[in-house]
Amino acid sequence: MVKTYNSHFLIAFMKNRYIIYIFIIVTIIVFTGLYMIEIPSPSAIITEKYTLNLK
Repeated sequence: MVKTYNSHFLIAFMKNRYIIYIFIIVTIIVFTGLYMIEIPSPSAIITEKYTLNLK
């Protein structure tokens, strides 16, 4: 069986398409996972008591 340039091109193109499909599926899974997980905002509540000396 002799491979022609066209069939070689299609095999390389299909491999590229599968890599792109896998990349898209992984990014969708990562973004949905990050959306589902509740990440708290990096903030701290500071409470201080002040005394005012009024004249």
